[in-house]
Amino acid sequence: MSELDSYAKYLDLGVKLGRSGEDLTTWVEDKVRQDIERSDRQIERERKREEMEMQKKREKMEMQREEREMQKQREEKEMEMKRQREEMEMQKQREEREMELKRLEIEAETKKLELGSRSNADVAGPKPSYSTQRPKIPPLHDPSQVDLYLERFERHAAAFGWPESEWASCLSNLLKDEALSIFLSLSPAEGSDYQAVKRVLLQRFGCDRNGFRSKFLSVKPQEAEDFGTFINRARRYFDRWVELSGVSTLEGLSYLVCSEIALQACDEDFVAYIKDRSPSDMVALKSVASAYMDARPNKSFRRKHSVSFVAK
Repeated sequence: MSELDSYAKYLDLGVKLGRSGEDLTTWVEDKVRQDIERSDRQIERERKREEMEMQKKREKMEMQREEREMQKQREEKEMEMKRQREEMEMQKQREEREMELKRLEIEAETKKLELGSRSNADVAGPKPSYSTQRPKIPPLHDPSQVDLYLERFERHAAAFGWPESEWASCLSNLLKDEALSIFLSLSPAEGSDYQAVKRVLLQRFGCDRNGFRSKFLSVKPQEAEDFGTFINRARRYFDRWVELSGVSTLEGLSYLVCSEIALQACDEDFVAYIKDRSPSDMVALKSVASAYMDARPNKSFRRKHSVSFVAK
């Protein structure tokens, strides 16, 4: 209803109610103003209601968008994890195929060696071999003592008269886990050379000269280990270090220990320079050290921070 219609309606009603003059005019204007205010309030309520509905729609659309985004991220993450799993599986299959190929190559090389050994046996007469005398020693269980295990194996092989050309093949059947993986990683030529196999195993499990040196200089009692066992283990590390260093005299032992203690207190570059030149006695050590200092007159051989007698 328009403002004019509302005015006419209240004017007729006021006349019927007996109003006239200024009183009628004032009454009509009040009624019209009230209608206008009610209409404005209604319009405001409608506007707010529409705004709230629009806000709800926007929030709902935003939630839906976020859900779609999260779903997309979940799907992408699942696809990435699936891709990684497939790559890991393919890598595992490749490694298994490579190990199988190397195993077949070793078997073929072993058969070739056996055929050659048999041919020689036909000419020179029967000879003990791994094919007829399998080792009666258990597989390698503790790689940290691989040096003792290999010594036992060599004594067994020598006692049965196996030719050294078969030792690598014999040993391969006694290896397991990491030791077997290392063996299978060698080339066919290296895998058939016992000395090469022995050298790699000793170096990998810290049973070479540097390995026993580090073990001795950092030896500590193990949990539940009595002192007698501990001191015997430390003595073994020391003896093997001395033996593999080629020391056979008191003078050589003195040089080995004294030089080790002295170098532990020296600068790393200085130590590397000395070890690269491998001096064999105290005279040679002093000569090499003098050459280093002459070439670097402004550089000290002392280590910046003092260290204890512990292998680094």
